[in-house]
Amino acid sequence: MRIFFYGTRNKFIMLKNKYIALAGLLIAIIIIIILFFIPVYTLEFRSLSGGEIIFKQKIHPGDEFILKYTHSVALTPVWEIFIIDKDYKIVLIETDFLDHGAGLPYTTFDKEIFVEEEGKFKIKNMHRIMPSPINYMVGTIYENILYYKNKEINFSSLVGDKLLTIETDKTNLLNYLLGRSL
Repeated sequence: MRIFFYGTRNKFIMLKNKYIALAGLLIAIIIIIILFFIPVYTLEFRSLSGGEIIFKQKIHPGDEFILKYTHSVALTPVWEIFIIDKDYKIVLIETDFLDHGAGLPYTTFDKEIFVEEEGKFKIKNMHRIMPSPINYMVGTIYENILYYKNKEINFSSLVGDKLLTIETDKTNLLNYLLGRSL
């Protein structure tokens, strides 16, 4: 009787271990499927020539970033304020500048307004959907700076004189965690 009980117990333990392994495998498969179907959007700055990622950050609708640079003619700072819309497009919503002159904004379009506040000229109420990708020239003399959430990245110091592209990218959570794009 003992031998029979002993053999039955081993079979029960083996069967239990198989169910535990099967449950673990099912949980792993479900997690991978979930990770595969959760979309993740990123804001990416890449070098145009080699496609090297200079900056990549997960984004959500309503996120805002600012590009500041020194205007090549007026030699004064310009701030361009962008927002990520509900379709994950980059939209220019405001331009701030210190001076008037060649190449600087001089008029508004549609419902935009031109104001002077905080010692700056501003074009507000803009809603200019940007082309994708945006080609963005960085130069050591232009002091190109990105402000995003609590980050300040000086592209002029980081990459020197280089043409970058700016765009949003969609991937899934699995690829995002692995550092890959679709």
